[in-house]
Amino acid sequence: MSSKRDPLQNAFNLTPSISLKHRIVLAPMTRMRASDTGLPHPRTAEYYASRAAPGGFLISEALEIHPRGKGFLHTPGIFAEAQIEAWKPVTAAVHKKGGIFFAQLCHPGRVAVPSQNGGFPPLSSTPKPLPGNHPNFGQDNSIGEPYVESQAMSLSDISDVTSQFVLAAQNAVRAGFEGIEIHAANGYLFDQFLHDNINDRTDRYGGSIENRTRFLLETVDAIGKEIGCEKVGVRLAPWYRQKGTEDSDRIGTFSKMAGALDRRGLAYVHLIEPRYDLGERNSLAKESGPVDAGKVFKGLEVSLWPFRRVLKNTPVIGAGGYDAVIAREALDEGRVDLAAFGRPFTSNPDLVRRIFGGLPLTKYDRKTFYTQGMEGYLGWKTWEEEENGELK
Repeated sequence: MSSKRDPLQNAFNLTPSISLKHRIVLAPMTRMRASDTGLPHPRTAEYYASRAAPGGFLISEALEIHPRGKGFLHTPGIFAEAQIEAWKPVTAAVHKKGGIFFAQLCHPGRVAVPSQNGGFPPLSSTPKPLPGNHPNFGQDNSIGEPYVESQAMSLSDISDVTSQFVLAAQNAVRAGFEGIEIHAANGYLFDQFLHDNINDRTDRYGGSIENRTRFLLETVDAIGKEIGCEKVGVRLAPWYRQKGTEDSDRIGTFSKMAGALDRRGLAYVHLIEPRYDLGERNSLAKESGPVDAGKVFKGLEVSLWPFRRVLKNTPVIGAGGYDAVIAREALDEGRVDLAAFGRPFTSNPDLVRRIFGGLPLTKYDRKTFYTQGMEGYLGWKTWEEEENGELK
């Protein structure tokens, strides 16, 4: 048996003031248990605390920054005083377990629909609507509200949304989070500015790569000025192929974005692995077959390496279909510094313990990801409880 230390168990200094005891991260996962007013469910503290471990890093589900930035039912916010107060016991519960907690801040852009955001047209880089229907996650997914034409953001709109992100970041710190992650991935608002097939603007926020990255970078800088750049992370998905994201030069666009972020002294950049969209070899999931990436992105280096090479001074979190084997490979190669796990964490609150001990994982229950009840949210047994036949 090899005596080589498990890379997942290595300590890591995320920032000068944040020291992690291992490399496993709780990925941000929308769970749709919030109230109609964006308050986290009263038992949210139990959910996050049960997944916290001493020196472990957690990222919250996506938090709305403004009522007009609401994309889905039963998702929490961080723009109102009552929401800030409701998150305080959640962050306190994570801290009591020794965890480090960042809040993910999100604006859906044209993925929103008027029924969710107060009756307004969604904001985006373009008036072009997203094709298809908005899914009713957690309800009847076969019935969806059609997407509508967006409101192409004016310069005033862009400034307003940046200010909303700044206020949300300040609110998150007030609520007890150590920092924030800007959700700039998965076809949401900032992604709608980055991709050249979506962004059809002719002003200073469209056209060249420099212009298309401007909105996100201005927002990063504005937040950093208020709470400190070392408390800011950014999530990107260079290979994402849903919600109309089909940039003509993915490596060029996202390398430029990564390089600009690398000069800003951020806490981290969070990158989504291409396997998440192109087919997984996740031994737990076994939900999708292999996809020939060469046929999808002909002639391109389909991996995180083009962006990791640019991020020379910034920690990189990788996510997307990880199991313990894949995560260890990514860490050993130096492709990432930390490995974020999502779906396995939903059904294994003691995931860190299980991975370190080489213990079997409990299969997650996809049908309970976005429901409003406690089934599939709380009540999962730890390994010890399973062995002893105990209920949590």
